Amino acid sequence: MKNKKDSEIDFVSSSSFQKSIRKTKWKQLILYTFISIITLIVFIFCFYSGTQYLINKKIDHNTRQSLGQTKGAGISNQTTRYYYNTLNAIGETTYYKKIGNRNFVWNTERKKYPAIGRVEVLSRGSGMTEINEMDIEAQRVVRYNQLNNERIVDFYYPRVEYDYLPNELDIAVGLDKNKLIEVALSFNKSMSSNELAEILGYKNVDWLWTEQYTEKQMKEINKLDGDSLKVKNGDNASGFSVTEKYPYEENLTGDTTISGAIISGTPQDLERFQNLDIIRASVIGVTIDKY
Repeated sequence: MKNKKDSEIDFVSSSSFQKSIRKTKWKQLILYTFISIITLIVFIFCFYSGTQYLINKKIDHNTRQSLGQTKGAGISNQTTRYYYNTLNAIGETTYYKKIGNRNFVWNTERKKYPAIGRVEVLSRGSGMTEINEMDIEAQRVVRYNQLNNERIVDFYYPRVEYDYLPNELDIAVGLDKNKLIEVALSFNKSMSSNELAEILGYKNVDWLWTEQYTEKQMKEINKLDGDSLKVKNGDNASGFSVTEKYPYEENLTGDTTISGAIISGTPQDLERFQNLDIIRASVIGVTIDKY
């Protein structure tokens, strides 16, 4: 019996058996490691794909919102580049105005599109706050773009009372003939696209101000203290670009009416807009050299 027990013990503790055990353990370790690596890769792939899907969904939603109606008076086009990280993307957008026959950089903007959470504006080339200065000669508060130090236009509402209504179109017409000038026109009343097309035409007309306001909203604006609070800052105004290829009526639908316009060109180009009965106020915006 003793010899039999000894032989059993010797079998368990034999080098060949131990070697087999170690080999089995290594195989298990390798298998578990392989499974863990594959699981981790699948998890990372699913996590990355999921976050990228959510990021792209937010970018797509933001893009759809900006199609058609353009916020920012005279903004003609924009270009955006996206830089992706694991949890978010950074969008860098450049906005352009077309002044006469030249594209002019008006603003830059950096936005953060997180997979989870709200879209965040990180910075703007024109500044996150306005530079407002009382211009004694202009007799009004003039706003400036911090990126290029050019004037920001203002619109004057049709049914709001003002202490002073500027007529800077006459000044624009008298500037150097080699200047390209942007002028914002505010109308005495809101008009349909057909009415305005007959009066203004398309040449040198870049953009239409089409925001709609109720009588109640007009009364609230009228209660504000000071003209600078009653005007509509051009950078916050909504409307549509106008070209011969895409005329007024193709951009507007339903009961949409027009309360103002952006025109641009040389002083000679702008002469034809002088003395139009529909113009209530006019302010100069960007002025750049033609050459």
